[in-house]
Amino acid sequence: MKTLALKLPPLRIQGIALLGILMALELVISRFSIGSAFLKISFTFIIIGMIAKWFGPWWGLPVAFIMDFLTNLMSGQPYIFPFALIALLNAFIFGWSYYNRIHLSWSRLIITIFIQLLLSNVILNTTLLSLYHFIPIHSLTEAINSPIVWTRIAKNAIMWPIEVIISYAILNNKNLEQLRQRIF
Repeated sequence: MKTLALKLPPLRIQGIALLGILMALELVISRFSIGSAFLKISFTFIIIGMIAKWFGPWWGLPVAFIMDFLTNLMSGQPYIFPFALIALLNAFIFGWSYYNRIHLSWSRLIITIFIQLLLSNVILNTTLLSLYHFIPIHSLTEAINSPIVWTRIAKNAIMWPIEVIISYAILNNKNLEQLRQRIF
């Protein structure tokens, strides 16, 4: 069983350079998202998964915070701090589940991505978007009957298998694993 130390593991120059490249790639990929604030489809989960697998939760947390700030700055939207907390939660979930795993099993990916989609996208993001866009949801009954909630549930139900398949294909790629072994 692996344990997580409560300190940042040291990085060599190659690791820092790779982290910078992955952050830049995430910025580029985030610009190609599709949809509105309530129904956005993006493939940044690929880069977040790579950072989580290679650098773990302790490097993933500050990177997630910086990336949330930078992508928000580039979008021209006002910065809303609670969304950064959701990005930190995502980084921790993926980092805890993926870090130092040479091969990620289907079951690990299915469960991890389900937890992340349910907690972050369906529950927390929907709640924050409703608050910040002044959509009154005063009770659980109103939330269940809200078309926004059902639209976001449907979107995440569709994206769940897509994210699992793409994550499995990329995060278990032998060439990327060889690259990781050369750098670390």
